Amino acid sequence: MTNATGREQLHKRNLNLVLQQIFNNSIISRIDISHTLNLNKSTVSALYNELDKKGLLQEVGSGQSTNVGGRKPVLVKINEQYGYTISFDLGFRHLHVMGNYLNGEVFYYQRIELGSRDIQKILGMIDHQIKVSMQNDQTKRGLLGIGFSIHGIVQDNQVINSPFIDMKGVDLVGRYSTKYRVPVLLENEANLSGVYERDFNDGKDKNNIIAISIHKGIGAGIILNRQLYRGVNGEAGEIGRSLMFTENFTGSKNDKVEDFCSEDAIIEQVEVQTHQKNLTREDIVQRNRAGDKVVQSELKHFTYAISRVIYNVAISFAPQELYLNSPLIEDIPTLFDDIVDNAQKLGMKIPIRLIPHSGYATLLGCCSLLTHRVLDMDEYNLTFTSQK
Repeated sequence: MTNATGREQLHKRNLNLVLQQIFNNSIISRIDISHTLNLNKSTVSALYNELDKKGLLQEVGSGQSTNVGGRKPVLVKINEQYGYTISFDLGFRHLHVMGNYLNGEVFYYQRIELGSRDIQKILGMIDHQIKVSMQNDQTKRGLLGIGFSIHGIVQDNQVINSPFIDMKGVDLVGRYSTKYRVPVLLENEANLSGVYERDFNDGKDKNNIIAISIHKGIGAGIILNRQLYRGVNGEAGEIGRSLMFTENFTGSKNDKVEDFCSEDAIIEQVEVQTHQKNLTREDIVQRNRAGDKVVQSELKHFTYAISRVIYNVAISFAPQELYLNSPLIEDIPTLFDDIVDNAQKLGMKIPIRLIPHSGYATLLGCCSLLTHRVLDMDEYNLTFTSQK
């Protein structure tokens, strides 16, 4: 029995390695796989046939024959039409929805105004989006998995804390896995930004990176040795809840970083000084463009403070690169320049990058985790084509 189990494990490992090679190369041949993995041709052919029988592969033509002639190698890629995943970002004001084919290609994206943060109404919106996706599906296997980006703390695939949407008594995993019989994954949105950089974007060739997400709150997705670090109780990266300690920031001893450096903090300060209410990020962007002195002053304070937060995170974890996921900074690019300049003046040497298309980042990170799970390859590196 032990030997049989060992053979099964070796077979599964080799099967995953072959699939990994096909997934991570836009086009590849069996002979290239054999050379890369140092497996004999017959073993690769058997594994290839097993994957092909499942419908995971698509042959795309022939390559060049060798100098000595012989049959031209068959070129193959992952069959993106094998099936699809659907991911949801439960934001404060919007529900973001994305559909992805197996190779990560985006075939659907929508941002839906929530109106209210009643979880039951939001669940109705989610149900409708899944129903529509299934009605329009033309893939081989259909829906493969459902993912949720949570603006809060997630542990063991369950929501522990959700500050913006009351999710008490709601079991997303139980509800959707029972209804659709597919894997359902939940993950913190900052963590998903880190996964996005690791698997889709500039972080693909780096082992240690950090993505700092700046929205209503502030969080960090930490990738160490290419693995997502969640910490005890899933609370790693909750840097917005760390305490301010510089005496320049007056107030309660419990003042937190996100009370000074988040989008909400900027908006609150502008509201106080202008005696207006219910301002949004878009209002801040427009007022800055119009030269509003109050807004510009608060944005200057923001860049000063967040550069120090970034510096502290960088010296604590020493990543190869650090990424910012912030719709506000994306809308006002000069903020990024000021942050980088401030961080460099503090002595920071680690490169800082701005994540483009921030609305896509968490959903694509969710797509990656779902694809790993669907293929039963959680422990394998899969790299996706960047989505523009």
